[in-house]
Amino acid sequence: MSIYVNYEDKIVRMGRNLITLAEKNQIFPKDDEMWNAAVTAGNKLVTLGTTWTNFKSFDDLNDKETEAVYTYLDEYGIEHPSIPIEDIV
Repeated sequence: MSIYVNYEDKIVRMGRNLITLAEKNQIFPKDDEMWNAAVTAGNKLVTLGTTWTNFKSFDDLNDKETEAVYTYLDEYGIEHPSIPIEDIV
């Protein structure tokens, strides 16, 4: 079975977390290009498993988006719980 099927919920959660962390300025707060890459990667990841997704594998991420995902994984890991969005000020 595909890693994407086995880890779909974790990949989608990672996408939501990337977006939330960027909105909270907790990831790449001083780097606009990487901040944008985190949000773009997050948007791609959250569509995994939907009929309208353009995200079929991590090969669909550009270099900056891949870097943002690896940064997230290094700092938080794939098992990190959902980060509440209501804390955004």
